[in-house]
Amino acid sequence: PVVASSVRASNMSAPSADETFGAKVRESFEDFLNTFCSDPHGMQDASPAEDALQRDYLEQCKVMVNDDRTTLYVDFTHVNEFDAELADAIVIDYYLLEPYLRDGLRNVTDREHPSYGAREKVFYVCFYNLPTTLCVRDLKSKKVGKLLSFCGTVTRTSEVRPELAIGVFRCEVCNTDSDPVVQQFKYCEPVKCKNSSCPNRTAWALLTSSSDKSRFVDWQKIRVQENADEIPAGSMPRTLDVILRGDIVEKAKAGDKCVFSGTLIVIPDVSQLAATGERIEVVSKVDTRNPTEGVSGLKALGCRELTYRIAFLASFVQRAEMHAGLVNIRDDSEESILESFTAAEKDKIEAMRTTPNLYSKLANSIAPTVYGHEEIKRGILLMLFGGVHKHSPKDGTKLRGDINCCLVGDPSTAKSNFLKYVCSILPRAVYASGKASSAAGLTASVTKDEETGEFCIEAGALMLADNGVCCIDEFDKMEAHDQVAIHEAMEQQTISIAKAGIQATLNARASILAAANPQDGRYDRRKSLRQNLNLTSAIMSRFDLFFVVLDQQDDRLDMAIANHIVALHQHSDLSHIEAQPAYTTSELQRYIRYARALKPQLSDEASRVLVEAYKDLRRGDMAEAGGSYRVTVRQLEALIRLGEARARVELDHEVKGRHIAEAKRLLKQSIIHVERDPVDVMADDEMDEELQRQAEMAEEAERRRQAQGDSADGGDGADGADDPDGRGGRDAKGASAKPASDLQGARKASTCTFEKFRKVARSIILYIRAHEVPSERAGIRLGDVIEWYLNQQEELDSLEALAAERSLVRRIITRLIRTDHALVVVSDLPDETEPEGQDADRPTGDDRIITVRNDYDFE
Repeated sequence: PVVASSVRASNMSAPSADETFGAKVRESFEDFLNTFCSDPHGMQDASPAEDALQRDYLEQCKVMVNDDRTTLYVDFTHVNEFDAELADAIVIDYYLLEPYLRDGLRNVTDREHPSYGAREKVFYVCFYNLPTTLCVRDLKSKKVGKLLSFCGTVTRTSEVRPELAIGVFRCEVCNTDSDPVVQQFKYCEPVKCKNSSCPNRTAWALLTSSSDKSRFVDWQKIRVQENADEIPAGSMPRTLDVILRGDIVEKAKAGDKCVFSGTLIVIPDVSQLAATGERIEVVSKVDTRNPTEGVSGLKALGCRELTYRIAFLASFVQRAEMHAGLVNIRDDSEESILESFTAAEKDKIEAMRTTPNLYSKLANSIAPTVYGHEEIKRGILLMLFGGVHKHSPKDGTKLRGDINCCLVGDPSTAKSNFLKYVCSILPRAVYASGKASSAAGLTASVTKDEETGEFCIEAGALMLADNGVCCIDEFDKMEAHDQVAIHEAMEQQTISIAKAGIQATLNARASILAAANPQDGRYDRRKSLRQNLNLTSAIMSRFDLFFVVLDQQDDRLDMAIANHIVALHQHSDLSHIEAQPAYTTSELQRYIRYARALKPQLSDEASRVLVEAYKDLRRGDMAEAGGSYRVTVRQLEALIRLGEARARVELDHEVKGRHIAEAKRLLKQSIIHVERDPVDVMADDEMDEELQRQAEMAEEAERRRQAQGDSADGGDGADGADDPDGRGGRDAKGASAKPASDLQGARKASTCTFEKFRKVARSIILYIRAHEVPSERAGIRLGDVIEWYLNQQEELDSLEALAAERSLVRRIITRLIRTDHALVVVSDLPDETEPEGQDADRPTGDDRIITVRNDYDFE
């Protein structure tokens, strides 16, 4: 057993001094449990009859007995407030005093609740809220036996096993039962039989039946790794084994960031003891080429065994976010979330819900250090709110509610900043790099336990981020086989393993926020999203949202970004930036955590809008040959998840049509946010005779100039005599260049950019639909539409620009009629009401009446 360090010198003079010191501490601790009250006013006003009901820990003992537990949780600040000397003694000599503290709890429980049978149970005292919290790297041998707490991330948990706490043995020679033997980290048997006439010292049988006095407690070993933000530069993360006993087993899961309270212990390193060969020892340096012969007697001078290691015996486990006062916005139980809010917090949440433009204000509060990118912030906000997880109890079908997002774009567009921000506001978020991560590191790996030799599962990034967010940077740099490994985790949210005799399906209920760079370094707007990314169609379809971030040159935007970054560097806070966030991080966390407890249901209106939105997306995907990626049923499920998240933003219990409309807008932007090739608006014979005439004149002038050039080459002498200055050749060359440029300009005028075509087409369609008179004949005169559009363009400052814009609008309308079939000419045929004998003139040119097709959706 480990002997506690730093025991008072006055108590070390005799062997019984420790027992005397422990008895005094036990009496003081019993007095603390019996008399402490956190409300001093209530303690002064309480009557003797009600005095017992006012005590905090007597009340907790009552709850402990009712719940059939054996662990009492003590706030260490209360002990320090009650008796500072008692608190100091517990901190310094915790391992020595821990049995006496448990005896004190047993005495109090036996006195207050005699029928509980306290003498036959093993009690534990757990201290929390210690004044300091250490790191894993700070746990050194000088702190062995002291009460302390540290913070770390759980990476592995063992199964819960029974541990022998107190053993009663039967002598196999005389069948005499021994006194209870307290076990000390190993199997301890009695030294000799208590029957004085029996010589037995080795033949013992443990009594394990329920009627015997041997006592077993639950035991679990977990492995804790140093937090990522506490690792020094250039160092590997340290790990430490933590032992849990009693009621605190199964309190920590792989991936949790926890605070452990307890003491350091020294235990034998079983893996080194069981290893073949010599023990690991520290030996003095010996020159093998010229060994000394003067030393004799000792087999190995200065040897020290290194077959011991440090472990942590925990008495209390607490989530790190609860210890630090943070808010975990993602939790397993919805009921526990709603019950954790006070009335004042619910009033604040209700006030936030009624705020105008809440959706935009919440989005602008995401990553306030990043300027702009409003659409990305909206997408990340909906990812944090998430959809509703659905589970069918009949057939066990599960539908994921987590939303996956991918950021694609040019370098230096703050993609990694978004990932780091999400990791900073979530206690259960894991950051990984695609290039430096393997398939096993992202999912799970099977390793052999060095002590038991059994195979166990080591959690990867997605398992550690279970019920959280996994941020993966440089996603496009991942190897192909590593990308395949996360297919199941992204859609089914499980990880299946069949290795080394282990067949298991593990949970990976995590949203994935990925950032990727284009193949060529910068995003090529002439290519589709699939052509820019080094990702397969299978993994692209598993992302609900894609956001393309482009580094565009804009003087006004560059000025705003520069001012924003300079203000951040100058003042090192958000108080001097122009766009102040509407809500703080804690308010945002609290609101999202409350909203995630709601489970909005689809309304009939939302269902109809969903079906129409999916049909439109499929139709647009088929029409666009160079689209981003194919629209599949996964995009329909993405619409549902985004709509549910949008309803949670408003704390609405029902998903409505406007929520689906916002989801469709974000998803449609993900699909078609690429630059299209210039739209062909070739002139037709009826509406662009002038343009065709100009092109023909340019070609005729070019042919005439070439003929004149050939004749000039044949008669250089005559031409030289007529032109003494020698300028004829230059004039001919300059004149020949002009018709060629006119021809090129005429050909260029037959196309326009996709953005220009979309702007003009949208304006014309909306104008026709808004100004049609329902009671009269449908449609508007084509010339009136053109004149209305030209009157809206204030930037046209010359007659030449006006004429060019008029010609372009005519050609765009022609394409909408003949190619896109968005407009319909309703007066193109003779009027049927006129007599057959009369030849009614068909309207031509600007006199034609046009209207928008009824089933045409511009979006």
